[in-house]
Formats: sequence, C-alpha cells, structure tokens
Amino acid sequence: MRHKTSGCTTCQGDAPLQALSLMGGWSSSAVLELYRALLRAGRHLQYTDRNFYRRAVAREFRRCKTLKTPEEKEEALKRGQFFLSSRLGGLM
Repeated sequence: MRHKTSGCTTCQGDAPLQALSLMGGWSSSAVLELYRALLRAGRHLQYTDRNFYRRAVAREFRRCKTLKTPEEKEEALKRGQFFLSSRLGGLM
C-alpha cells in the first residue's frame, strides 16, 4: 500500500514495531512483516541511497534465511526490530 503523503502515521514512529512485538516471537509472518516495515521505512531515507538500502535489506534477509536454530532466528528478528526502532540505525 502506497501513501501519497510523507507524514503518514502508519509508516512512521513505532507502529510497525508494535505490530511485530504482538506476534510473540519468530514466525514467517513476523519475518515478512519486519521486511515490509523496513522497506516502508526506507522510503523516507534522506542521507543514503534508497536502492542501496533496499538491496542491503534484501541481502540480510537472504543471509538469515539459512539460519537453522530457533534461537538464531529469534536473535536475527530482534536485531531487525531494533534497527527499525532506532530509526534505521541513524540513517533517517
């Protein structure tokens, strides 16, 4: 879903993070929701190339796809949620 205004409250703040935290841990739907939230947040980047950011997010998710144990998957999901909640690590 695309928004025409950059002041959209759905795509900013902690709304995506709150939705993720309600899922209660690692699941394929939680991973997909995090991926979508990171891509949505990347639309508002000002200080880095958006295409580079999208490729980096996709590369990291492909790398994490090979993780085997639930603990590793949970840790990767937490890192992604932290990155999102910290305003993309300071990129925004």
